Amino acid sequence: MLCGAMRVPLERSDPSLGKTRIGFAVRPRDQRHRPSKGAIVAVEGGPGYASSWTARSYVNLFGSLLRRRELVTVDMRGTGRSGALDCPDLQRGRAPEWIAFSQCARKLGPRFDAYRTSAAADDINDVRRALELGRITLYGDSYGTFLSQSYAFRHPGTLNALVLDSAYPARGESPWYPTLISTGVKAISIACRRSASCSGDAGKRLRKLAHWLRKRARGVGPVVDSIAEAGTFVPGSYLRIDRAGTALRHGDAGPYKSLIAEAKAGQHHLHHFSKSDEDVVSCNDYPLLWSKDASEKRRRTELEHAVRTYRSDLLKPFTSREVGLSSDTLYQYCLTAPRPSSLYEPPISSGEHPTKAPVLVVSGELDDITSPWEGKLVAREFPDSRQYVARGDGHVADLYDGTIPPAVRTRAFLRQVLGGGDQGSHRGG
Repeated sequence: MLCGAMRVPLERSDPSLGKTRIGFAVRPRDQRHRPSKGAIVAVEGGPGYASSWTARSYVNLFGSLLRRRELVTVDMRGTGRSGALDCPDLQRGRAPEWIAFSQCARKLGPRFDAYRTSAAADDINDVRRALELGRITLYGDSYGTFLSQSYAFRHPGTLNALVLDSAYPARGESPWYPTLISTGVKAISIACRRSASCSGDAGKRLRKLAHWLRKRARGVGPVVDSIAEAGTFVPGSYLRIDRAGTALRHGDAGPYKSLIAEAKAGQHHLHHFSKSDEDVVSCNDYPLLWSKDASEKRRRTELEHAVRTYRSDLLKPFTSREVGLSSDTLYQYCLTAPRPSSLYEPPISSGEHPTKAPVLVVSGELDDITSPWEGKLVAREFPDSRQYVARGDGHVADLYDGTIPPAVRTRAFLRQVLGGGDQGSHRGG
């Protein structure tokens, strides 16, 4: 990879706030003696992860497509080599998130809402122009799909193709994110049915665990949080929740304590992942259970109203109060976030239109983080789109194994829409 960087305005409509560094890297095409067929630009998830750290996985995923195509990674502003945000108490997990986040927001001051998806989408376009890439193929995974959707609406004419791997909507999402729970609960049952090491009704055991915890005045929030984090390393992650809950009900708290302790661990590798960037971008851009323009006092009133009035079978076996107040899944720390300034722009603004380029949405059957239903909603946003749901797979599974069906499907889609000439075995085929 050939590394570079450029300076872009922190706020393009207010130069007085200065500039920020955007780091990028380019992997030249394998066959440099032959003309380039164009660049594939890849952006990572989180938010908070640096795209450059995932370059090896991208190479394995795209395989022989890189024979005559450059691979470009762009670290989102606030991550990696793009001025990684560092609020130590958040990064190290040294304080409750709602306290550490408030300190971080005060540290950023007027720069807070400059760390947002729409600005990062414009950064990608500035890198594209600086490198004279012309039309690009854009690949985003997890939050990278959220960022890529913003790019596809803000710069629709610059794309040859778009791949959204483990996608969720950049607009129109419910602030309850109900499919996170419903997909996770369903996935626990599916994982058990398909595993030789699991028997009985795992869904029933989960209901028993929730009842057991309530009866002993112990919150179910840690269980909700564990389910919310389980979509990646499937099916083992779901089987582990089932085993830990069963052990707890039978007097062995060790597996359960281990399960919930991992969710609270701090992050050590700042240039790989910035927890501060994740929290700031989430509060700026994600739908929340309260108005972002409201005071903190008013936000708390609106949150209480939301948990009191929301009814949905998608949250079972948990209640709206348990999900909304006792878990960490709905961004409660954002209650203390600053109000958006007049410079803020949402990921997709009214009046913007999507790219007409071909779009592939890849979803994992057992992914509750970005569920197949959310992927379906994303696919509906684009006039030339298709969705592929990978049976038995979880969140961005093809970044961990370039030989599995979703990775093969991604390469086949790109060969089809970009033109042939890339056949042959290469890493993942």
